[in-house]
Amino acid sequence: MTEGVLVSCGWVAVGVFLQWLVGPVCWELMSWPVNAIVLAVLLLCILLIYMLRGRFRLFRWMATLQAAVPAIMACALLTILMGVTRQVPSGHIPADPFGITDMLSFWPFVLSFFWLMVLVGLVCLTRLCRPTWRSVPFLLNHLGIFLALVAGTLGHADMKQLRMIVQEGKTEFRAIDARHSMYELPIAIELHDFFIQEDPELSYMSDVTVRTRSGISVRDTIRVNKPLSVRGWKIYQYSYDEAMGGQSEYSVFELVRDPWLPFVYAGIFMMLAGAVQTLSNSPLKGKKRGN
Repeated sequence: MTEGVLVSCGWVAVGVFLQWLVGPVCWELMSWPVNAIVLAVLLLCILLIYMLRGRFRLFRWMATLQAAVPAIMACALLTILMGVTRQVPSGHIPADPFGITDMLSFWPFVLSFFWLMVLVGLVCLTRLCRPTWRSVPFLLNHLGIFLALVAGTLGHADMKQLRMIVQEGKTEFRAIDARHSMYELPIAIELHDFFIQEDPELSYMSDVTVRTRSGISVRDTIRVNKPLSVRGWKIYQYSYDEAMGGQSEYSVFELVRDPWLPFVYAGIFMMLAGAVQTLSNSPLKGKKRGN
């Protein structure tokens, strides 16, 4: 366990050095297809570590609890730090000199989770090469964790969170990000009308038609907390001209696209399935059946 703590602290130290040397992680460089290449290299490295485990004690140790527990603790502590620290929206300059207000781009955070991904992937591969029915819950749990970690980390670069202002009677296909960079989107929004509904509760909404380059046209009403989903984009009612109220002549929409999110959900469902399977096979349940 001491070695595990030292290695996990070592990754944090390396991350602090990289944070000081090159600044925060530039996720823009990790967008598709670079993240797919990184994933392929990661899987290849895990396979090589497994194949060479007989020659190197380090590789055998990486598939043990002594390596995994400190790695989990390091990731948990960094996640708690993210939860208790005010996080600056992506694209803004962090308010502190260390970078903990932008943990998703904080090198110690990223390296710790990559280390955990390697360890979990190695454990999964070890069990997959010797499958048994009793190991199914274990595999579901750990494969789910691996899938959620990989998709959540490598997919971060492909997530888009944009704002679009659309005038009534106009069609708009351009949006901006947090850095005010302009994007031309594969979808366009035409705003027919904006109105505020006061019964049964105050709610503002927009009557829109969304068109795609492939010729799909969808007309619907976008309400607060009730987004419209079109071709992988979720369109939220974000704001309007508050000075004009119900007579606002434009709507502000938030458009979110995360192509890796289904894989994160798949990983979570696998973990839930593994937990259910573990409970169904628990000794306590067997005793109750025997009674």
